[in-house]
Amino acid sequence: MTPTPDPIRPSSPSPWRWWVCLLLMLATVINYMDRMALNQMARRIKVYFEMDNTEYSLLESAFSIAFAIGAVTTGYIVDKVSVRWVYPVMVLGWSAAGVLTGFASGFWMLLSCRFALGLFEAGNWPCGMRTTRAVLSREERSLGNSLFQSGTALGAVIAPLLILALLRSADPGEPMRNAMMSVTGGTFAAVSDAPTDTWKYPFRVIGSLGVVWIVLWFLTVPRAMLRPAEESVASAGIVKFRDVLRDTRFWILFAMAISINITWHGYRTWLPLYLQEQRGFNEREMSQFTTFYYIIADIGSWTVGGVTLILCRRGMLVHRSRTLAYGVCVALTSTTLAVPFLPDGWPLQVGVLLIAFGAMGLFPTYFALTQELSAAHQGKVSGSLGMSAHLALAMIYPVEGFINDATKSYEIVLGGIGVAPLVAFGLMLWFWPSDEPAEAAPPAVT
Repeated sequence: MTPTPDPIRPSSPSPWRWWVCLLLMLATVINYMDRMALNQMARRIKVYFEMDNTEYSLLESAFSIAFAIGAVTTGYIVDKVSVRWVYPVMVLGWSAAGVLTGFASGFWMLLSCRFALGLFEAGNWPCGMRTTRAVLSREERSLGNSLFQSGTALGAVIAPLLILALLRSADPGEPMRNAMMSVTGGTFAAVSDAPTDTWKYPFRVIGSLGVVWIVLWFLTVPRAMLRPAEESVASAGIVKFRDVLRDTRFWILFAMAISINITWHGYRTWLPLYLQEQRGFNEREMSQFTTFYYIIADIGSWTVGGVTLILCRRGMLVHRSRTLAYGVCVALTSTTLAVPFLPDGWPLQVGVLLIAFGAMGLFPTYFALTQELSAAHQGKVSGSLGMSAHLALAMIYPVEGFINDATKSYEIVLGGIGVAPLVAFGLMLWFWPSDEPAEAAPPAVT
């Protein structure tokens, strides 16, 4: 299967295309804030519902399973229905799930809200990929995808700060309680003194932010920029999706999707525990460092997209520039092998921050490559790959947890998971076709 050219479009690019990318970033920020609210208030929620760790893990499992279902389902829908309508429906769905979480009165209602959140949040990526493909030229997509994906790290940075402010707003005694937690080490007794339902307020506020985004989407995005899928199909001479599945590139992307998510989500999951339990960070130090971790990750995403665009504009072939950027990021994530041997202090911190830069920097290139396969099946491609990645993570997390418990250390897992993208990079170098598809101009909007 040869590389798929873009549909023919007018030669004048829309000046609104970067505003659309910023809106995608904002949607992803809200998406991640809704997702991380549970993790940030996990101790309070466990106390409120009298949950043990097994029950708490069911909330994460429900989210992952729903995310896998939502990714592939939205992918199929967005290939048939205009993203102009599908995207706001997804945002409204996950916003409603977030708000309803703030009214949960029992464990099963909380579990249902978490499932619904995963189901709708998964739609952010098929919709976002279809949008950047529609509004950007091929050489611009890595930068557009950088802006889009950087919302994950921005959301991870903003969520703890906003949640803390909202908790203080809902409970004037929150600063004193935080002081107690710092003295007691965050014991059950200190947390149990908090008003039982204070944690609900941040869910309601953060969930409501999606409505603001929906209004901005309809008011500021020109209708002509987001053509219905049928027009793309007619103009591009589309093959069937089963032909996409026969394409070697799809299976290279399958390996990429799993490998880069293993690294990114592995560090998201285990790094806070590693820093506190094995490297002696207190809760405040851990929070400060992980905030900086996500800031550096964002810088990595923006840098990769910007450098790729600069290289293209200076004459380098698009695929070659992407390969170079991806290779540098793979080299950075592979430094995880050194983590167990890094001494405390700045060597450890610098090493982990380099991994953050590389781990997030992998995503813009991966997303841009998914947009090479098929204009008509972009949603299904993104959704299928997203489903595969999250099903793989659902199986890998318990294995990682078992290794951590069996070895009484997080270093085997954290030292190894950064090597996974190296395998996908080898497949990309060896099997990805080097021929460049015909360049198409971005859409024009009047």
